[in-house]
Amino acid sequence: MRDASALELRAILPAAEAKQATEKGDATSVARPRWQAGWLIKRGKTNPVWVGRYREDAIAEDNIRMRRQRSVVLGSVRELGVWDARRLLSQKLAAINQGTHKPELMMTFERFVVERWERNILPMLRYSTARNYRHMIRRHLTPFFGDLRLPEIGPAVVQKFLAEKSKQFAPWTIHQLRSILSKIFSTAQRRDYLEKNPTRRVQVPSLVNARDKTTLPTEQVRALLGELKEPYRTMVLLAVLSGLRRGEIFGLRWKYVDFEEGSVIVAESSYEGHASAPKTRASRRKVFVDIPAIEALSRARPADANPESLVFCTDRGTAFNPNNVRNRVLVSACKRVKSPQVSWHNFRCTYSTWANPSGESIKALQAQLGHTDSRLTLSVYTQPMPEAQKLLACKISSVLLRSAPKSQVQRGETEVLVPSLAKV
Repeated sequence: MRDASALELRAILPAAEAKQATEKGDATSVARPRWQAGWLIKRGKTNPVWVGRYREDAIAEDNIRMRRQRSVVLGSVRELGVWDARRLLSQKLAAINQGTHKPELMMTFERFVVERWERNILPMLRYSTARNYRHMIRRHLTPFFGDLRLPEIGPAVVQKFLAEKSKQFAPWTIHQLRSILSKIFSTAQRRDYLEKNPTRRVQVPSLVNARDKTTLPTEQVRALLGELKEPYRTMVLLAVLSGLRRGEIFGLRWKYVDFEEGSVIVAESSYEGHASAPKTRASRRKVFVDIPAIEALSRARPADANPESLVFCTDRGTAFNPNNVRNRVLVSACKRVKSPQVSWHNFRCTYSTWANPSGESIKALQAQLGHTDSRLTLSVYTQPMPEAQKLLACKISSVLLRSAPKSQVQRGETEVLVPSLAKV
């Protein structure tokens, strides 16, 4: 046997295995399980490392078992002796020699996603979720991972991808990409195509709300409502006074509106004309609205309205597209009243912000918004109002400095925090 400093060091095989033959036939033939000790190689001159080579079973794209050669870096020659490197290689080969190793699928990432993952997983998801996944895969994942085989994608490759994307996109997008990758590799792992999920050991940026949530003061809402025509005026009024999501507003049917009780049942959501049930159990709820919104809905209801008909629909009876309504109606209306550009989500945040200083139960606000966790209601949807902060400052000052001048709260000059749109 050559000395340890030689280029190649073949581990000594038992006498019974000394005559072991190499594989016969082409790459697609079925490989027989066999005991092996592998090869130990010293690679490099400046900083030499130990490299272990061995053979393992794999599954070709046509689902036929094949044999492939693997190489793995075991460590630096300066840190590991020859026997330490050989022991590490033996640990790598333990699962193969014991027959517990699961052959990995030698299929490209793009082919696995298109032919196996999208075809079997996406039909079980909501239309909006499946559409978003397909868009993120085509735009971000396939250009980077498309030509790589599944076993070639390790944590280092995934980390490099996320690091590059984090320079271009917000942290929320990076978390979405990691989540989709994790779902894809988890599916491959459950089907024994992969041994490990490479996304488990990657680091992602912390989620930080880089942009402030825009909430509208009452003056801007009144001006915007005065500039809109029906049915868009009723849409915005309902959004501001109920906190409903845009899909819940455009998926609302007359049978879900209770005019006597002043409530709306959220049992359906619309996304690009596709109706579906609410995403979570908390989203399926009863939302109470005040008299102005109920009166506006009553005026908009046709005399011969079908209970199954949509409250807001086109002349053909189909659901409005929220993006089209915003781009064609709301944007121009905001410009005319010199108001910041708003989205449907801004109306939802405005409702939450207006409701928070009223002193009502946070659980009631959580139920109205359809959140599963009250922390989301407070941390994301509720923004501090200057009036509420001023009241808090006056209250603390009056407690600490009893000789301080009377505040506006004590003189009764404070306006009501929760705005009223009854006169709109």
